[in-house]
Amino acid sequence: MFEALKEAFPMSLGLALSPFPLIAIIIILMTPKAKSNSLWFLLGWILGIYGIGLLIIIIPGLGSKHDMPSVYSGVIRIVLGLSLLFFAFKTWLNRPRSEDEIVTPKLFLSIDKFGVRKSMLTGFLFSAANVKNMAFSAAGAVRINQSLPENESIFIALLLFSLIGSLTLLFPVMVYVFAEKRIEPTFLIWKKWLIKNNATLLVFMLGFVGLILVKGGIEILK
Repeated sequence: MFEALKEAFPMSLGLALSPFPLIAIIIILMTPKAKSNSLWFLLGWILGIYGIGLLIIIIPGLGSKHDMPSVYSGVIRIVLGLSLLFFAFKTWLNRPRSEDEIVTPKLFLSIDKFGVRKSMLTGFLFSAANVKNMAFSAAGAVRINQSLPENESIFIALLLFSLIGSLTLLFPVMVYVFAEKRIEPTFLIWKKWLIKNNATLLVFMLGFVGLILVKGGIEILK
């Protein structure tokens, strides 16, 4: 199982470094219902990753037998990798300039008014309905499916993959549990920095994982 998680680690890293869900959970942690809403948001995020991965594993033809990656899986890796590289290039071209005013995305202006259900749904949509995060979840599930026999260990590994992809969201929640309101000024600084630098983070994240996927796909097709 360790080998499977190692294979899927670049994809879990891509999920963990996604700036928008991190901004969202930091905003939630500065609201009156911080503890409950942040935990439900985190649960929704994890379920979204796990759900996409589960679909990839149970749909015939997307995976392959243990230690025998199929040509189809190689093509999938290349397509996913090129898609991520395209998004990285597009994000770089549309990045804000240093003289531009920092604009907070509209979603983040209302997220502090969310309740439990909306918090969970938002977390789920960030992972299950976002093209980039769906690609990371799908690619990670393919790697896990290829690295493990077809038994229950695949589903345990997929759960661990989902948790690893959620560590950066869990970190501010744990910080809040211990520091509570005292940490809010720090959260405000983090939020501003993430909003200002989200394009750079996205370019790095998408480019890094995209290159790994393309490289892996080419090696399979050789």
